[in-house]
Amino acid sequence: MKNKKISKLSNHDKLINLIAVQGEKDVNHLLQSVDQVFIEVFKLKQKDLPWLSNNSEEEWDNVMRKVRLAIFKLYFEHVKKERTYH
Repeated sequence: MKNKKISKLSNHDKLINLIAVQGEKDVNHLLQSVDQVFIEVFKLKQKDLPWLSNNSEEEWDNVMRKVRLAIFKLYFEHVKKERTYH
């Protein structure tokens, strides 16, 4: 049942839910950090990021949002792995 609900969400909604579940306080800072990864690693300009531009192609928008979600998922899995429980 839970998987059906998740599959109906947009990639942006999945991203927001992932951030909320992790209890991040400064969501904007986290989002900007990932945007900086795109800019530095992939040599993109800020205007090339679909969530910061209104004139991007739908296919490019979909791919970039999936990659953004994947980066967050990797980041949170890494953080979860490093947590120490007492």
